[in-house]
Amino acid sequence: MPALPRAATRPSLVALAAALVLAGAHAQQAAPQPSAEEAKKKAQQLETVVVSAGKRNEAAHRLPYNVTAIGEQQLRDEGITDLKKLIQASPAIEAPPNSARFTDSVTVRGLNISSVSANNIEWFARSTLSTYLDDTALPMVGIRIKDIARVETLLGPQGTLYGGGALGGTIRYITNKPQLGKFLGRVSTDFFKVTGGGLSNDTDLMINAPLGEKFALRISLANLNDKGYTDRFAGKPPTLTSNITPKPDASKVLYEDDDWYKARTARAQLLWQPTNNLELRLAHTWQDGTAHGTSGGQLTPASGSPARYTAPLVWDKQTVLSPYPEFTDRDISLTSLDLDWRLPGLGRLHSSTSTYKDTRIGQADYLGTGSFFYGDLGYSRYRLGSSSWSGNTAYITYDNRNKGWMHETRLVSEPGVVSWIVGVYFSDQEKSNQFSEWLPTLPTRSARADEGYMENLASQYKETAIYGEATWKPTDKLALTAGARLFSFKDDATTQVEDYAFDLVTGTIKNNEKESGKSYFKLNASYQLSEDFLTYATFSQGFRRGGANGFRGVGGKDVNPNVRGYESDSTDNIEVGTKGYLMDRQLYLQANVYRVTWKDPQTYFSQDIDGFPVWGTTNGPDARSEGLEFQARWKVIPAVELAMASTYTRGEWDDTKEVCLYANNSECRTYAKGGKLGGSAPWKHTLRARWSGDFLDHSVYASLGARYVGVKASDRGDDPADRPFEYKSYTTWNLSAGIGKGAWDFNASISNLLNNRELVSFQGTSAVASRTGLRGIYLAPRTFSFGATYRF
Repeated sequence: MPALPRAATRPSLVALAAALVLAGAHAQQAAPQPSAEEAKKKAQQLETVVVSAGKRNEAAHRLPYNVTAIGEQQLRDEGITDLKKLIQASPAIEAPPNSARFTDSVTVRGLNISSVSANNIEWFARSTLSTYLDDTALPMVGIRIKDIARVETLLGPQGTLYGGGALGGTIRYITNKPQLGKFLGRVSTDFFKVTGGGLSNDTDLMINAPLGEKFALRISLANLNDKGYTDRFAGKPPTLTSNITPKPDASKVLYEDDDWYKARTARAQLLWQPTNNLELRLAHTWQDGTAHGTSGGQLTPASGSPARYTAPLVWDKQTVLSPYPEFTDRDISLTSLDLDWRLPGLGRLHSSTSTYKDTRIGQADYLGTGSFFYGDLGYSRYRLGSSSWSGNTAYITYDNRNKGWMHETRLVSEPGVVSWIVGVYFSDQEKSNQFSEWLPTLPTRSARADEGYMENLASQYKETAIYGEATWKPTDKLALTAGARLFSFKDDATTQVEDYAFDLVTGTIKNNEKESGKSYFKLNASYQLSEDFLTYATFSQGFRRGGANGFRGVGGKDVNPNVRGYESDSTDNIEVGTKGYLMDRQLYLQANVYRVTWKDPQTYFSQDIDGFPVWGTTNGPDARSEGLEFQARWKVIPAVELAMASTYTRGEWDDTKEVCLYANNSECRTYAKGGKLGGSAPWKHTLRARWSGDFLDHSVYASLGARYVGVKASDRGDDPADRPFEYKSYTTWNLSAGIGKGAWDFNASISNLLNNRELVSFQGTSAVASRTGLRGIYLAPRTFSFGATYRF
């Protein structure tokens, strides 16, 4: 029997807030008032953005690489509550805007070989972006952005700053820390409604409480109840002739607003500061959620490209075909212990030890693929349109589990003529990605009735690294930096396949990869053109681990040893840029050009056994990506600030390589020089105008933003002549405004102001497209939001 999602009942955080809020008053001593001329000058200047990306709290414009930050207030103003929304607001990072239940491939600086689509199987998601919660690397980020001080984005490899390394870039969620001697809190609630959907709510609570003089506790809770906007049609559509029985209720054909999402998030931090120079923080983060359904519209069956992507809709852009309910239940827990110890005259010692668990269990419909595998290639009674049609359709279940522990200790020197960072890093991570195919009444040798196929990709990865960098300032304007990361790793991978229906691809493949003394380096030079403006050049390298495939010998042909597993890949990044303030700090500019050489890039590769695919990965030829990044902020007048950012990138194979599946050099695939990597729009732009001021003794603001994404190839091309389907360019507009006085703030916003519903992704294969039609995934409809925040 198909699984059912968790119960949707969630406790009310508003009621919890009312129970926890305590009365408290704190007197604040007034600071000396600046002169009128100083105040006027400061009001005309842009604020300085402070980040800890370089392991010290420093002004972002003084760091000689591409780093940006979004503060807590801007995150709230723009409604950025998770990684998907953060990516949508960034011109430098891309991912298909699929439903919450999918794990997406994230692209940085054009480093992508994955299809721009949605896939139920997590294994297909390949990211060149690393994510951190404070100092803990997260293998598959899913934690919502709540009680976050800022989000820092670093572009380019960062292996000499972070123990976990980074292939293309890094995003860091910097949480708000407990504060000693202060009782304070915040309650926020937002109501939002997507056009055609239900009224949704997102509520969060934060309390900071002192526990004596040396201890403080900070607790944040959040509850999301997204009502969804896409309907699920579970019966026979007008495009098919075979009758279909809806699940779970055979008498119910239409499930309205089926793509709902509910999540609860909690974080508790305990701070102990025994001396002014020493503090320890124990933190636990937990999230539980159910992402239900799939956003999109059902396309009519069609074959070939671009016909299968441009086929007419069966109903509309907010109705999908799915006889079985689809959902993902996800549990995330993360516990960390951090030590910060200031060593006068030497620097600062930081140590972080963390453990994590991330579990994704779910179910998805398999109507078209099941008809192909078990009907066309097996039994006619399971083939759509067959005269012997049984009425039974397929579905899949998946169980993805990640767990592990990490430790990192680093010593950061005091700033000076010579400054340095040195650190050690250990990790032990286990992963299991399992999925099964089910078809009622299917003849099977599985002990579990109706199970036709099972696959499990499991691994245990251990890594030890030492890393660091040193900066020498021979003059007060010139700085030279050199860094290195030396590491060893061991990866034990197992691929288990059980073909219970036909026994064509059954088997277990094990692969062991290990390497010692591997090293990557960084070189950087920067020159301070003025107190607030610098130019820089950098060379840095990144790394990503390899793994094992489940390919097997067939018909007397042995598998090529080179494709039994796939090796780690790496990047060499060369970047030249300039950044800083001009016009008496009224204008901020940042511009850089880069070229990334991608060595042995991991790309998808498959084996076909009598029509049944065995999915895998291989190393393609070297590739390259090059482009430019530009951003600017301008304080036009004290009340008006303009911000814009633009990126350009292009990536392609930089060499030609033939990869053969079998040892006799048969079933080969050629990746040819000049083939486009795809998956990333060449041009992307963002623009934002914000006005803020006072009105009738209230602080008010209004903001208008736009985002442009250029034409994007839906997949890579393995030959210069290949022309994958392209998504059209589009522009979205967002409008927001707010008003506040004292402890209260109110805000309202409209996302996708002009209701642009452009196609941005899809779900399904060519076999699915010809039988049931693809699912088109579109920009989310216009969304209205209203929120309130109370601080105490």
